[in-house]
Amino acid sequence: MKKIFLTSYFAGTLKQFQSFIKDNAIIDKAVVYIPTAGNVEEYTGYIDEGKKALKELNFMIDELDITQYSEKFISKKIENAKLLFISGGNTFYLLQELKRKNLLSLIFKQINQGLPFIGESAGAIILAPNIEYNKIMDNTELAPELIDYCSLGITNFYTLPHYIEFPFIETVQKTLTAYQAKLNLVPISNSEVIIMNDTSYEILK
Repeated sequence: MKKIFLTSYFAGTLKQFQSFIKDNAIIDKAVVYIPTAGNVEEYTGYIDEGKKALKELNFMIDELDITQYSEKFISKKIENAKLLFISGGNTFYLLQELKRKNLLSLIFKQINQGLPFIGESAGAIILAPNIEYNKIMDNTELAPELIDYCSLGITNFYTLPHYIEFPFIETVQKTLTAYQAKLNLVPISNSEVIIMNDTSYEILK
């Protein structure tokens, strides 16, 4: 069964995460943590905060920037992972690098086979079928080799993080205006999460 935790800001949703751990009987405290989306961002404080929060919950972090290792090495890490965390940053750059290392099909398979997954901001957005809707919030020019925007396709909805949160208020509203009639957008604030299993999802505040 899918065990998916989607958040705008992981450090701000620890109570929901602790409930997620308990509800899904997650005992192993090892997490493969992919911070790659932050490589092209000026501000990455959320990554440090997220890792600090995990450590405070006694998780052992295996940090895996997928730009730094071979496809074979990364694939083995993901295949053996007990918990997979993809953090935030530029969604298009993240997708570019996942495709460069041919990781989409493996991540799709692992999540669908029950690997617990945490997606933060960009890491949540890439579960959608396509990430084009996020071009108002993220700069596509940071992923010059990305040919198309097709992504994991695990969710049948499109996560819209940072709803009514500075400094994303304007870009989120523009995204809603442009796409809400076309796509099943699910906005979440920095204090809300989406919990998803095989058949349904719910938003927890």
